[in-house]
Amino acid sequence: MSRIWVVSVGLVALLAACGSTTPAGPAATPAPTLAGTSWTVTAINGTAPISGNEPTMEFSDTTVTGSASCNRYNAAFTQDGSKVTITPGVTTAMACGADVMTQEHAFTVALTQVSGARTTGEGAELTDGAGTAVLSLARITDKPLEGTTWTLTGIISGETVASPVAESTVTLKIADGQLSGKACNTFRGSVTSADGSFKAGPLASTKMACASTELSKQETTVLATLQSATGYTIKGNELTITADDGTGLVFTAK
Repeated sequence: MSRIWVVSVGLVALLAACGSTTPAGPAATPAPTLAGTSWTVTAINGTAPISGNEPTMEFSDTTVTGSASCNRYNAAFTQDGSKVTITPGVTTAMACGADVMTQEHAFTVALTQVSGARTTGEGAELTDGAGTAVLSLARITDKPLEGTTWTLTGIISGETVASPVAESTVTLKIADGQLSGKACNTFRGSVTSADGSFKAGPLASTKMACASTELSKQETTVLATLQSATGYTIKGNELTITADDGTGLVFTAK
């Protein structure tokens, strides 16, 4: 009798083992595909950026560009699954407040530390070799061309992008077929824009003297470029207006 009992216990144990399953671990979160996306940086090494000076990242297939906090930057970019490499390139050379420049330096250093990417809810994180988040990102959608106030952040000449004159502000707004803005003087005129095509002018402006020769030259360049422009693109909060001769203007929505 005792033998039958022992065998029965062993059989029960065997059946239990056969029927058991090992709990599945959590599914790995796929890395975000960065090419073709635009992001606002919400944290640099865990610290939130200065409001109004958040860095941005716009990814193409091979580059990432945007605002580093004060200046425009351009960097090489590659992604292979969750592995990401960013190699900083050229930047503009505009000076901003000490706190903004300190943040810009921290952002630039963080770019060189990026080796991976992971999805986090509706956002993403760029991580270093140890898996620590160095940049936290939130998706941004393209700003509308019309109704947005755009502020000049770069002047394109061929392959180079120069900063606006230090402490100057050039704005642009488009609404109801009209373009208006301010450099030294206020200016306005008609504009036709659709599906990436752009045609403005002739533009009229007030005749106030600029405070310096540099500001006067900048205003002349802005007005001439707007009137010769043939196209535009918007990536996130960045508007680029270009002419066929390789000149152009970069604006950021503020």
